[in-house]
Amino acid sequence: MKVRLPKGCHKISTLLFISIYCLSCRLHSQPTISFTPIITGLSSPVDIVNAGDGSNRIFVVEQGGTIKVFSSSYTLLGTFLTVTGITTGGERGLLSLAFHPDYETNGFFWVYYTNVNGDVEVSRYKVSTGNANVADAASKQVLITITHPTYANHNGGKLNFGKDGYLYFGTGDGGSGGDPNNNAQNGNSLLGKMLRINVSTSATASFYTIPPDNPFVNDANVLDEIWALGLRNPFRWSFDRSNGDMWIGDVGQDTREEIDYRSAANSAGTNYGWRCYEGNNAYNTTGCAAASNYVFPVYDYVNPSSGSASVIGGFVYRGTTYPDMQGYYYASDVYSGNLYKINISNFTTTVQSGVPTLIAGYGETENAELLCVSLNGSAYSVQSTVTAIPGVNSNNNKPVIYPTIINQSTFLVSLPSVYEQLQIISINGIIILQQSIRGRTGTVEIKLPDVSAGVYLVRLTGKQKFFTGKIIVTRQS
Repeated sequence: MKVRLPKGCHKISTLLFISIYCLSCRLHSQPTISFTPIITGLSSPVDIVNAGDGSNRIFVVEQGGTIKVFSSSYTLLGTFLTVTGITTGGERGLLSLAFHPDYETNGFFWVYYTNVNGDVEVSRYKVSTGNANVADAASKQVLITITHPTYANHNGGKLNFGKDGYLYFGTGDGGSGGDPNNNAQNGNSLLGKMLRINVSTSATASFYTIPPDNPFVNDANVLDEIWALGLRNPFRWSFDRSNGDMWIGDVGQDTREEIDYRSAANSAGTNYGWRCYEGNNAYNTTGCAAASNYVFPVYDYVNPSSGSASVIGGFVYRGTTYPDMQGYYYASDVYSGNLYKINISNFTTTVQSGVPTLIAGYGETENAELLCVSLNGSAYSVQSTVTAIPGVNSNNNKPVIYPTIINQSTFLVSLPSVYEQLQIISINGIIILQQSIRGRTGTVEIKLPDVSAGVYLVRLTGKQKFFTGKIIVTRQS
């Protein structure tokens, strides 16, 4: 039986769909990014992180060994820690900091640096008793030391905790040029790898163990700590806080810089191809397997000449202040001042020139706003030049749904106040998801059911209030 709509309804329905589609397009139009200085007078800052403890403080890692702590308004609160026993100069020094996922309760954090012998080292510290802005320097415990060749370059240097609670870090291939020892493809070397360990908060050794599901624990030819291999110098990399996907900026040799991506479900055991391949180009395929054995970058770009380009991996923006930044991964080049914006729905990349040079690291605030630091001594807030889209999210007390065009399994809802229930409703009125969100505020991740492509309503209800938004699902069930 054919159902006939009243006169005019076809037009209204068409206009409704066009309005929803255009709204989503506006929210996901190509963002133009600005860099606003928030801290100056730093000494070679290389990393910027938050503690995830509800304080909204910002911690800046200086390559010379000092970690400075700032308030949520970027006022200096003091020196958090000075790491001793390090070698500095060139690519060496104190390179990264990561706080335990339960730092608010246990007070433990980890640092990554090159020690007095030039070897890569990861150590654990604890915050001091009675002063949250000062660490206990005497609490240092060395977890792991990785022997590094005499070359000063390619030390890797970024620590991140995964959604699984394990500590991950990327190591460089040992330096020089062309990976002369082929460390990146050698399963018996921890160099040129992504490593994954289960850290301990015990007062006594050992201070880490091997996660039982690491991909090579049953392979006698590959060390158990290894999560992935075939990296040259993954100096800066990150997890997408929404879904755990891994994004890596792997610094190239003489011709290509590359950005690698793996979904959370497919990152274990990946071989990213170095030294067999540099970006998408063959480099030294002697003894290498077929190309199908390696994972190639989602984006690579020309390195004009040796030493003139170096990719710095960033983050997928998951904040709520700039809706048009949603759905993009941001990375940059140290020397050229180019910003790379990758649309995570289709991996198309656009380049924005003229951003600050010497950017050495990106980070997030606790509420997922994007920050970065430059070796020029400054920290920046990474922002959209569009602070508000007319008619969209003009009331900051209203929830925000992002992304609104969805081809993955999750989306986010930013809740400025408490609601009781969330529903996803098909265009013909069928409730396909009903979920309690009682007592929750901030960013809430919603798992999308298996549904057909189309337009859906997202309805939030609470005590004497309700909100309705729209999403467009482009993936097929």
